[in-house]
Amino acid sequence: MALLSSAAAAQTPQAPARAGGDSSYPTVGVGVLTYIQYDAELINRDGYNAFDITRGYVNISGVISKHVRFRMTPDVRRVTDGSLSGSLAFRMKYAFAEFDDVLGRGSWVRIGLHQTPWLDFEESINRYRVQGQMFAEREGVIPGSADFGAGVSTPLPGGYGEINAGVYNGEGFGSGEINKDKSVQARATIRPFPRMRLAKGLRVSGFYDAGWYSAGYPRRHGIVMASFEHPHLAATAQWLSGTDRPLTRSTDAHLQGASAFIELRQGHEGWAVFARTDHFDPDTGIRDNSDRRLIAGTAYWLLWATSRVGLVVDDEDVRFDRARQRPNENRILFQVQVQF
Repeated sequence: MALLSSAAAAQTPQAPARAGGDSSYPTVGVGVLTYIQYDAELINRDGYNAFDITRGYVNISGVISKHVRFRMTPDVRRVTDGSLSGSLAFRMKYAFAEFDDVLGRGSWVRIGLHQTPWLDFEESINRYRVQGQMFAEREGVIPGSADFGAGVSTPLPGGYGEINAGVYNGEGFGSGEINKDKSVQARATIRPFPRMRLAKGLRVSGFYDAGWYSAGYPRRHGIVMASFEHPHLAATAQWLSGTDRPLTRSTDAHLQGASAFIELRQGHEGWAVFARTDHFDPDTGIRDNSDRRLIAGTAYWLLWATSRVGLVVDDEDVRFDRARQRPNENRILFQVQVQF
């Protein structure tokens, strides 16, 4: 039987190689991003304190061919309603296909559930997402850093910046589309001095979101931000303005806000101190309706070839004006970021 089996195998023709095939594809990689924290409330909430996981990503990314990639990322979140209230549950954060170099070298087109133009960019400068959401997301102006849609990014010639734009459902990755209306979002980033040793870290960015909650209910937001990056310094200063009319309102709300962030550091590895201040008014037509947030802390970062661990301690203080009818907040956070 062994001889007959060997003879039959010898007579089976080999499958022909695919034209233009490359045996190095596909490749698949798996990574993890986790935020672990201890939260101790100093005022309000009767001294509440708790250990928690505020983010848990499992990144599954792959390269199908030279110009085609994909990514799938489940996210851990705490369920606050329904029969699973209080449980940690998986939900999809990213799931998209990417086509590279479509509009030229360094460009890409993404289709599916992927990053919208603004928040992912800001987080690439402010590495303290472990501390909490960026300004526009925390104030509910942008509903999450990802959404269902199609987007494109292309670098500007000579290293002078990039343009990132797309069409999205507009509800954010945590909600499904509720009607036919979409959101058009775009970011343009200019690097004025790409070849100057120190000044090349300076960038000016503008972002605009033109969308609708429904017909006659606009969702329009604009952000302008100056940023600077250096091995020993990272800083941003941004101004936000917009017009909002959620389905629960009969008139437009004109919102305004500003945020500034600075980090002084030994380098990308080692000790760092950071501070951030936010001021937000959700409706300029109502007096004494603002909130102010101040965050200050220190961190120690460990880096390896493809891994990073951050140990962060910070104080967060939030003050609400009288018309907001919310108690002030102050907390100490001990946090660990693990990424590989």
